[in-house]
Amino acid sequence: RAALVPPRRVADALCQGSLGATGSSRCRSPPSDPLLRPYFPSRHGPRHHHRHVRDCQPVKYGNITYEAWPSDNRTGGPVATTRTFVSYIPPKGKDRKAVYGHFTFVRNPLRTVSVLEPGGAGGCQAYRRAPVEETAKLGKCLVAQNGGYFDMGTGECLGNVVSDGKLVRNSGGLQNAQFGIRKDGTMVFGYLSEEDVLDQTNPFVQLVSGVVWLLRDGEVYISQSQMAECDEIQTTGTFDKFINVISARTAVGHDNQGQLVLVHVDGQTESRGVNLWEMAEFLKQQGIINAINLDGGGSATLVLNGTLASYPSEHCPFDSMWRCPRSISTIVCIHEPTCEPADCSGHGDCVQGECHCTGDFWRGPACDILDCGPSNCSLHGVCTDAGCLCDAGWIGSNCSEECPMGWYGPNCQKPCACEHTCPCDRETGSCNTTYELAIQDQLNKEMLLTWIFLLSDRKTWISMTSVLALLLVISAMGNIGLFLKARSERHHESSDYLYHPLREMNGEV
Repeated sequence: RAALVPPRRVADALCQGSLGATGSSRCRSPPSDPLLRPYFPSRHGPRHHHRHVRDCQPVKYGNITYEAWPSDNRTGGPVATTRTFVSYIPPKGKDRKAVYGHFTFVRNPLRTVSVLEPGGAGGCQAYRRAPVEETAKLGKCLVAQNGGYFDMGTGECLGNVVSDGKLVRNSGGLQNAQFGIRKDGTMVFGYLSEEDVLDQTNPFVQLVSGVVWLLRDGEVYISQSQMAECDEIQTTGTFDKFINVISARTAVGHDNQGQLVLVHVDGQTESRGVNLWEMAEFLKQQGIINAINLDGGGSATLVLNGTLASYPSEHCPFDSMWRCPRSISTIVCIHEPTCEPADCSGHGDCVQGECHCTGDFWRGPACDILDCGPSNCSLHGVCTDAGCLCDAGWIGSNCSEECPMGWYGPNCQKPCACEHTCPCDRETGSCNTTYELAIQDQLNKEMLLTWIFLLSDRKTWISMTSVLALLLVISAMGNIGLFLKARSERHHESSDYLYHPLREMNGEV
């Protein structure tokens, strides 16, 4: 039916909002999206400390002011799945309204989720603002959604920000709802002390601040959040309005499988969308366990594969007929799995979140462990990326073989220079050395091997046998000659002997 409306009447309808738009270049006073600020005009965040939040929360939670949940760590399959919804909120009743938006379910968030600064690294320090599309392109995001709050006047990032393991901004213990991922993959939702943020035992690798903890352990937690995040009378009205006004909203949470869930609801402040009570109930119905509210209103933006997927509520500066996404601060980026470290320690390639080590000897999830086999170079060398580097006097792929006799030094490349071809020390080449029985055994073995080698050839064996037989005959003939000569000499000398009785020589006894 809209196609049948005359052009002039279309323009009038656009000015009146009957076709879903709220302004055009021909309207005299196009409406704008009022700023959705929880603390305006006061400073962002409450002034009380973490202890106040801890002491005022329900008794059943004890002293723990946040919820921790192990994240999904499955590999394979799609990194994220985004689904579009059009739902009635509330589900029944005359006051129900149609709302539309997106749910994004993310696997293995430790490897696939990053909190990115606006316009790339250093954006918060530079008070930079950038559209989600721009930051998402720099971060190669498959899915990107606006993140934390910021100062609309200066562009300053508000709250805590940790991006890919780097602490970008420390709020000094500001008590607003937080979402973070620790180094071991644990997802954290709730209120954190400054000590929690700076803890290095299991540090945060991603962290962003929202406003209002929507769901805690599967239950709506908005009333408790009001007490935790708003303690000043002069800002109570502003904070209540922030909670109860309908607008575009975004949130981050998780399901019972440990998947991270990004939620985006289209809208415009005071015109369409949902309030935070409705948002929390809707998330609860979808099985979300913990969730916090992120920046919304005109900041609410969803980008899929580099393309804007949400309906912005702000007018474009060049023509108010059109809607343009707002330049914002941090974003939550879903990307292909990363490795830890990203460069696989310089010894591998990152493929779907896993390091594929290059070379033959680098091992481990980060390709940072040299492994030359179970023998560990036989304790006679050092494992390098090229294999075992053997100590002087040892050779072999596992450094398990000593240098051959007559050689010494690294890789056994130096010949011994001892007199009479004596062997030398295999490590230093010193000739002043005493060899143990084992070395003598080796000499005997080498001599035996030499003889075996010589005798292995038939002709050589016959020649050697002939020579040995000849030497044996010569030796026998020599011995016979010597024997005959000695006998002849004894016979010749026996004629000179005279017999004298012993009595005559010794006299009478």
